[in-house]
Amino acid sequence: MKKVLLGVGLLLSVSVGTGVAAPINDLDRGQTAVGVLTDTIYLEHKIGDNLTVGYQNVDRKHGSDMDDFYAQYKLPFSSVRAILGHRDLGSGSTYIGLSVSEGLAPRVDGYASVIGSDDFVEYQVGATMELTRAVDLNLNYRNFRPDHYRNESRLEVGASYKF
Repeated sequence: MKKVLLGVGLLLSVSVGTGVAAPINDLDRGQTAVGVLTDTIYLEHKIGDNLTVGYQNVDRKHGSDMDDFYAQYKLPFSSVRAILGHRDLGSGSTYIGLSVSEGLAPRVDGYASVIGSDDFVEYQVGATMELTRAVDLNLNYRNFRPDHYRNESRLEVGASYKF
């Protein structure tokens, strides 16, 4: 729990200082996004005005794949989202987190997020560029710090399609 609190504090200090925000798609109610990053695939669907549910699979080069099922709740009147998820059903762990997003330039949004559990903390910062109303490009840096394995840091490039 100390890791999560530390991560949330770091996220808030990073977001205030740089103006970046969370790696989460801005979807309309009923809209779905399918995305691919360097080693990640994901699917998200916005089921309510403030609630998005999703699934992602991360292909870890030095360990087993990670499957996440998660929900994001956008807090009213803010760019902050609360995150609740579970990594690796059965043997995994439930995590919590926060993300923030902010416009950096026309058609470019920045983001930052942190999630954590008793087993890991993961930080992410990046930017999304809207190419069309349906297609976004994404560039991010992710730092994954598990308790029982080697830390991983990566720069990722990807795209998402919204429908």
